Amino acid sequence: MPITRILELRILPPFAIGRLGSSPDPMDNYEVAIREDDPVGFRQILPADTLVVDRGSGEITGLVKPPRVQFRDAAGRIRPVSPFLEVWARFEADGPLLPLTAHHLADLGLTPADLQWSAHLGNIKVFRRTGDTHDKVEAMTGPFSDHTVRELHGLCDNFLPDTFLFLGSVQYIKPTEAFPEIRLRFTPAPGKVYGPPGPDGASDNVVPVYDPTRGHWVGFADPDNSRLSTNPATIYAGRADPTPGSDLWFSRGFLDDECDGIIDVQLTYTEKAAGTQKTLGAYARVSVGPPTFAPDSFPVRTVADELEQAMLGPDVDAPVAQGEVAEIVRRVIDTVRLMNTEVMNRPTQGMGRMDHLDVARAAEPIQDPSIIDALAIRSRHERVLLALESGTLAWFARVLRDYDEVGDLSDEGRRKMPSLMRGADARHLALTRRQVNKVRAAARALLAAEANTDHTEG
Repeated sequence: MPITRILELRILPPFAIGRLGSSPDPMDNYEVAIREDDPVGFRQILPADTLVVDRGSGEITGLVKPPRVQFRDAAGRIRPVSPFLEVWARFEADGPLLPLTAHHLADLGLTPADLQWSAHLGNIKVFRRTGDTHDKVEAMTGPFSDHTVRELHGLCDNFLPDTFLFLGSVQYIKPTEAFPEIRLRFTPAPGKVYGPPGPDGASDNVVPVYDPTRGHWVGFADPDNSRLSTNPATIYAGRADPTPGSDLWFSRGFLDDECDGIIDVQLTYTEKAAGTQKTLGAYARVSVGPPTFAPDSFPVRTVADELEQAMLGPDVDAPVAQGEVAEIVRRVIDTVRLMNTEVMNRPTQGMGRMDHLDVARAAEPIQDPSIIDALAIRSRHERVLLALESGTLAWFARVLRDYDEVGDLSDEGRRKMPSLMRGADARHLALTRRQVNKVRAAARALLAAEANTDHTEG
């Protein structure tokens, strides 16, 4: 049935994460699955259906499933993760969201050219430090409705003349009869280093863009107790102050090509029944991170966990499936696999060092060195994962660190789980409150079931 109106537009996903890569060949889709023959082993990476785009025409030329997953191209370059942003629409007040297609537009007397896209992305890491608005790097496309590749040139007042920071590109995909959906693709930057000219900039790995005679990023140092500081403060490339007793760290003036920003779409049309003109719009956020060098492993706490807690709250009222808790434990195993636990347990490394530097705590190992062997720790977590249905969740729930215990630097407090890891506040890592409550809810359910069984048998 032909449509007569559009009530609402959405871009899905509303938040997409791209990943840097210098290959012109974007990364194929893949899925990550648990191996049935090894449930506690490394996750399995499986090829998935992938849209192939002709960047010249903007058309999708096929849907393929590659025979195997390759993260680098034949030349050894990393393939960027380049997400698609799809436009979805609601056509009836109580109707579902459906992918918007060229056929829907034709019903309204419109074409894909009647949609207008725009992108506004930026890298404001330097501004975040210096507080100088002239250090903001921003790229804006302006409105566009065609299907050519639009490069995102990040401009900055404190750059050298005629230079920019390349932040990737966007392309409005041209609908075809085989692939009529309305979508845009964002391709991240290659992952280069930018900086000032001169000795630090005289390198094949550094693109000179920053003008030290205009801005103050070259030689900048975080002042003590500044609201702009981070903990630890020295997370940018720099040089130590040779002055005795000084903790200042002077920036070399480097920038990277990671970015984040907004991509939006607008559609103006005349609703036939009412005879009135309507303008609908939607937007999505995109962010760019480094390549995934451990794609078969998931961090124990992710952005998705933060968003879930923000949307649903920290409390868990409904029953929790053991599979959800098993996934949390499995992610702990993933994280432990990527850590040298013996080194991180030393008082001069990891959180032991931070505790000593930040609050002058005695420089002591966090865990008993005799049990900190990585294989032993992994084996312990694997036993928990394999025995979730035997009631072991009760003790596992008790040893989790609560959000208000991240500053507990007692021996017992530092040994709670997750151990040896830090959060963004440089304190001992805790799972989100919702994650902890999931584990405890599942543990209570297991104990209640066990008690009910004992009572029935008695």
